[in-house]
Amino acid sequence: MRKLFLAGLLVACGTPAPAPSPYAAHSGSMALTGDGKTLFVVDPDADSVSQIDLASRARVREILLNGAHPAPEANGAFTPAVMPRALALSPDDETLYVTGERSGKLYALDVAAGTTRSSDAICSEPVGVVVSGDGRFVYVACTQDDAIVRMDAASLTEDARLAVATEPWALAFAPDGRTLYATHFLRASVTAIDPLAMSVVRTTTIADLAPRGDKRLAHGQPRGLYDAAVRPGGSELWITHTLLATDTAQPELDFESTVFPALSLVDEHGTVEQTLSTNAQDVPGVNGAFADIVSGPRAIAFTHDGAYALVADQDSEDVLVVDAAAHVEVALVRPLPGHQPEGIVVSPDDRFAYVQQRNTNDVAVLDLDRSGGALAVTVEPGTLTTVASDPMPAELRFGQHLFYSANSDEYPITRNHWVSCSSCHLEGRSDAVTWRFTQGPRDTPTNAGGVLGTGFLLRTADRNEVQDYWQTIDIEQGGTFDPNDPAYTPLLDAIAAYVNLGIPVPVPPKTDPTLVAKGAAVFQSAGCAGCHSGPRFTDSGSGNPSLDLDGPVILHDVGTCVAGGDFPDVAHEDIDGDGRAACAFDTPSLTGVASTPPYMHDGSAPTLKDAVDRMLAPSNAQGMSAADEAALVEYLRSL
Repeated sequence: MRKLFLAGLLVACGTPAPAPSPYAAHSGSMALTGDGKTLFVVDPDADSVSQIDLASRARVREILLNGAHPAPEANGAFTPAVMPRALALSPDDETLYVTGERSGKLYALDVAAGTTRSSDAICSEPVGVVVSGDGRFVYVACTQDDAIVRMDAASLTEDARLAVATEPWALAFAPDGRTLYATHFLRASVTAIDPLAMSVVRTTTIADLAPRGDKRLAHGQPRGLYDAAVRPGGSELWITHTLLATDTAQPELDFESTVFPALSLVDEHGTVEQTLSTNAQDVPGVNGAFADIVSGPRAIAFTHDGAYALVADQDSEDVLVVDAAAHVEVALVRPLPGHQPEGIVVSPDDRFAYVQQRNTNDVAVLDLDRSGGALAVTVEPGTLTTVASDPMPAELRFGQHLFYSANSDEYPITRNHWVSCSSCHLEGRSDAVTWRFTQGPRDTPTNAGGVLGTGFLLRTADRNEVQDYWQTIDIEQGGTFDPNDPAYTPLLDAIAAYVNLGIPVPVPPKTDPTLVAKGAAVFQSAGCAGCHSGPRFTDSGSGNPSLDLDGPVILHDVGTCVAGGDFPDVAHEDIDGDGRAACAFDTPSLTGVASTPPYMHDGSAPTLKDAVDRMLAPSNAQGMSAADEAALVEYLRSL
């Protein structure tokens, strides 16, 4: 009665009362109709959405969002035109809304007819999407534009836009529809938004989990806030993410102390109640809520009474089942019959869970049985196929599997399901942290757009091809790669092919064309092109097309060396034993630079403006104006 009175009061005052959100109103790569009969799945690498009839377990249709599947370019690069990433059904189940990460559009699919209409490009790299409880509005998280956009559902036109902190990713409604939550992918925070006023209510930071003696106890900096959902029957928001333990320095840094999976629970007032994680199995301690080692928590779904949370772990390729009241693991579903789980949904009757597996273009089906009291989960044989044919070339698909896999049961990529390449190269890009490597403090470079044409690898040109990353696999990931064993060559070659050809260049944020043109002129006049030259904006490898590590190797001392403190840059050797000075650095490519903060080899410049300030400082006697510097930064953002 109180809720009805409040709703009536709001309407009487001229403000429409927000409608309650449907169950599981959070963004994800899968959606179920309310009757549980139809499943929709995004196919990011096929530019399509698949519709599956769950009674017959058959694909009804695959809806192409760009008229055709993507195809490799002349140079072998594979770049989807749309890359659908998340979807949401209208409350009446008649319309399915889909975000196109690369197209920048919102798509609306007529469920009955299978027809599609789309908006104009609304922003750069939209991912999360949810629909208001009354079906009037669609909310979209624009990751590269740092904004939440409210779209009119009927016309697919922008209704309102709210600037938020960097890289909003997942969206979730509170059960009453009065609060919209947005996670920030690399910022370790979640913003609560008033969806009607389109204003920020508060932003909650998920603090670093401090070390507690043993390096194998879960701790680190939160990154990769992929999903968030409110637990049914309550108000706490559960957020999936990773902890990166950057306090441990090499050679102590190993596979059990690099990365930890985590779930952070935030109450309705914005207080972080608890962070659940896992420790090395022989180290009991705080936050060791999960008995098994998992990695890469990617998506979460609850049973409808809120008793259990099911977490799809992308890297370890399994589903973790958590008692949502006791906050402890009750089951681990491993192995799954497929690769790279990215989404999970639970049927309305709580009898089934469906797990989207991006790499194998299929859906695993889990049977949920509570007849004995506790939840028992079994995997059905076979999978539900989502696409008619796989457009990604086989070697790139295999490399994608290896890049995202920490499944040590299959390949020697890691040990005990701990770490994958994507644990640090989130989305194939960066993790926005600085590691304590043997050479000195190093931020994580992006792989987006591949490394072909960018010259040497690592900050001091210590490697010259992706295959050299067997060292990273063995040292940080606990793998057992032997570069002299020909059996491992196809694996390293597949990883290299995927990195170079299968991870697209980021879509840059929206910029002002006039300011960009002015900034391009400033870039030239200020001498930036002297080092940041050529199509990938780097002089690395110039005069040495074969990238011979013995030389010539162009390095620069640009005044950013960490010479003091407890972890300085040091002289060292490259992978072939050639000497490298402590303070001479390789010129990084500027391709997609807006998506890779912080900047400098040690991550000491939080923003592009900070990076420009540092590079201008030694020679800014010319006195670049604030207007010219702003234009230069805008130009860099556009690359």
